[in-house]
Amino acid sequence: MPEPKVMLRVDAIDAGYGHVGVLEQVSLEVRQGEVVTLIGSNGAGKSTLLKTISGLLKPTSGSIEFDGRDITGIAPEKAVGAGLAMVPEGRRLFGPMTVRENLELGAYALRRSRSYGSQLEEDLDVVHDLFPVLAERSEQPAATLSGGEQQMLAMARALMSRPRLLLLDEPSLGLAPKVITEIFGVLARLQSRGVTILLVEQDASVALRHADRGYVLRTGRVALEGTAEELLANDDVRLIYLGAWKSAETENART
Repeated sequence: MPEPKVMLRVDAIDAGYGHVGVLEQVSLEVRQGEVVTLIGSNGAGKSTLLKTISGLLKPTSGSIEFDGRDITGIAPEKAVGAGLAMVPEGRRLFGPMTVRENLELGAYALRRSRSYGSQLEEDLDVVHDLFPVLAERSEQPAATLSGGEQQMLAMARALMSRPRLLLLDEPSLGLAPKVITEIFGVLARLQSRGVTILLVEQDASVALRHADRGYVLRTGRVALEGTAEELLANDDVRLIYLGAWKSAETENART
């Protein structure tokens, strides 16, 4: 069986903020239909990498290809038009606007299409199927939603642009375990529908259990990469990011 084509290729990227460098020679690949996760400690450069891929931050060197096209330094709105959407950390919703209005903004890049009206309703049906609570809250201001509902809205808003690659930055941050389970269930459904996903997640264990492959960032560089199974079995990953040895020691002390 042929290997899926590479949808995203990041090659030797350097990026940062002003004179402060964050990423150094970062390279990775995401193949069509995969869920790939980025794990690492706070400050490792995970969010900076997503911002660089999505056009929110321009790299100082290196290149980024999306679906065979060079998008290095692309404007964020053009990245969305090309089929790439990002769900930022902190959700960044328009609080005074209703749930539906936030979703309509997500479809802004499609407004020039002659069939925009029918597409909009079709896409609303899709995200309401994925997140039924958003249909119930349609006329509520986004600011009145719970944290979990706001995260669902942020994801749904990104999906309204019909992305082929979805970038997710810390989707489980601050959420209850039940909501996290629901959100990762939606990610599995999206993958089954052909959406490719690049995921930054604070809980490395959860991320790797739902990913095909992963990269470990350490102080702005790729320190490790491999399949999710390989990283879950790696002693360094288990010790530093999964806390597996500490948990085992605690359990042994109890017995």
